[in-house]
Amino acid sequence: MADPETTTTDAGTDDGAATSDAADAALARWCEFVAARREAFLNGLVQRGLRLVEDRSDGPTSNATLRNPRITVTIVDGFPYTPPKVRANEFVTRSWHRESDGHLCLYAPHDHNGQPWLDPAKFMARVDEWFSKNDADWPDDPPALDLEAYMNLPVEGRFVLYHDLSEHLDSYIQMRLDRNLIHIDSAGHVPKKSRKGLLSGYVTDIGDVDTPPADWNDLVASTSAPTKIRTAMQRDRLDVLLVQYHRGTHTGVLAITFKPTEPGGPPRPHLAFSGATDDAAMRLRSGATANSLEDKHVYIVGVGALGSHIADGLSRAGIGHLTVRDHDIYKPGNATRHLVTTTALAGTFKATAVKAVLDTRPYNRANVTSSIDPLTSPVEAATLLLSDALLVDATADDSVTCLFEEAATELGRRFVTTCVQNEGRTLRVDIVPPLDGAAPQPATTLQPPRAPEVFEAGCGVPISPTAPHAVTEAAAIAVRHIIGLLTDRPLDTAGELRELP
Repeated sequence: MADPETTTTDAGTDDGAATSDAADAALARWCEFVAARREAFLNGLVQRGLRLVEDRSDGPTSNATLRNPRITVTIVDGFPYTPPKVRANEFVTRSWHRESDGHLCLYAPHDHNGQPWLDPAKFMARVDEWFSKNDADWPDDPPALDLEAYMNLPVEGRFVLYHDLSEHLDSYIQMRLDRNLIHIDSAGHVPKKSRKGLLSGYVTDIGDVDTPPADWNDLVASTSAPTKIRTAMQRDRLDVLLVQYHRGTHTGVLAITFKPTEPGGPPRPHLAFSGATDDAAMRLRSGATANSLEDKHVYIVGVGALGSHIADGLSRAGIGHLTVRDHDIYKPGNATRHLVTTTALAGTFKATAVKAVLDTRPYNRANVTSSIDPLTSPVEAATLLLSDALLVDATADDSVTCLFEEAATELGRRFVTTCVQNEGRTLRVDIVPPLDGAAPQPATTLQPPRAPEVFEAGCGVPISPTAPHAVTEAAAIAVRHIIGLLTDRPLDTAGELRELP
């Protein structure tokens, strides 16, 4: 009789070999698929008059070049999911929509849907369109602020932060290096023999840019003080040059740093990526309703896991005034699901911790106030409902919810209550009372638990097994409905009830 252990090992080896063979066969089919897509595209271009001058492609790896009198097309590795590169063989005027190495910018990231370049006819039409628009000086061109893409300079790893530069135009500034970030410290020139960790910067404005600078010399020549800037660089008295420019009504900033390209060598211009830290820049990603929320006030009772993420979502959306209230203490274990993720705030009240985090967030524009008092008073509940704030109950405490429901009914006021139930499988947001006399949502059917009860020291009730992703999903749903009410565009009359498997 065979040894049982040996038999088990052999079977496992056979299964593993079969799995490996199947994977190899699948990979081979994939490589053939990619190669066939490439060959079809190459043939399509040849049929349209391009000549294949080089093809070093190997299986799924693409490396081919085609040419006609007008353009050179390079099929790069990553095709068909990376578009071909195109370079003009004839002279074209310097303009926008060309990469720093001279290739034509044919497809912006938002043009990648459906891989339009795979159709040879459409691809060649796109090339013709580029030349036509370039000859017409790009009419109706959007004011993209991407001057960095046109500068053929080495790129360095530090990141430059800046704010409104209007007060520093055509003058020196003192800048400071903090790890990998360079930021403005103050106005003025850095003394030559006493830098004390400071970097010397200079700010200039080149006005409206009709044509992107071709290189460093072209850029510095367009400034108001080219000799001053070149001399400062040559004497190693300039570490960062901030060049403000304009396209239409939009303003951009290009950051150039000066450092040796080799140890002991002279300083050379480098391209440094940069970003604005002012309020206007932070508002760009807050959403279309941000301006409508500037004068709105939301009062959140309960900023545990769910309430804390609702507070953060409203802050990111541009809410003007936010009150967070909770008398519970933040524990290290809360970090897994909570907005607050540091143990440095352990032992503080959750409301205090949430305020501390939001106040340090660069995107936060809200006046955040906090309260650590429990809410049990019927008079106070009524007072909150009668205030100008939209009340949000995220306590998951039926007694508090009942207090608000009955007070709202008697007072003719409205609030939002939200919770996560059934271990994260039920997410609900209720508008109480519903709008336009609609019926309320049905009560949740509570299901038997799927996970065993777990306890944490110092906590007298079981720890909820709700997963963090369920909390953040529920918070996002709640924020959508809250913003809908605040902007008079409610998503639903009664709220939303989402049941997950």
